[in-house]
Amino acid sequence: MTAITYTLRKIDLVEFNEYHAKINSGYGKSITRHQLIWPAVVALIAFFIVMSADDVQMGIYMLIGAFMWSVGVPAFLKKKFQQQVLENLSEAAVEQAIGDYTLKVTALGLLEKKKDGDELIRWASIVKLEKSKHHVYLYLNEDSAVIIPKEMISEDSDFKKFYAEVIVALKKVSDAKT
Repeated sequence: MTAITYTLRKIDLVEFNEYHAKINSGYGKSITRHQLIWPAVVALIAFFIVMSADDVQMGIYMLIGAFMWSVGVPAFLKKKFQQQVLENLSEAAVEQAIGDYTLKVTALGLLEKKKDGDELIRWASIVKLEKSKHHVYLYLNEDSAVIIPKEMISEDSDFKKFYAEVIVALKKVSDAKT
């Protein structure tokens, strides 16, 4: 069976919380509103001003403002969210979570080797698997997951083979439930 070794960092914990909030709360909707909807409304108003009042310069200023809004406000919201997450994470919890991990695919589940011991995560206890641009999340319940940062996986680990084996094992469990 395949195994991967990786290092979990504090930033990975923050990014998991942000990813989870984008998917499961109003935070994601707020980001979308500020990236797309409000700038689009301002752009439509700019178009209306250019067409009705023939004020091209004002229209250009409004388009520049809409672009700056779509970049600046989401960046500000993201920064504030990350600060809030960092304030709510205790140093003890962070120290316990970060470090080197090894995940090995076994017939019973994933064997997780970490600095404070080994733990078997049974296939049936993995609720869902999600893959983002930089991470893979193996959800154990609605709010917690095994976080695998793709960029921190050791070079001697075969992530593609590991991921394929995890998918096959999870499908077997899913098929057995139905």
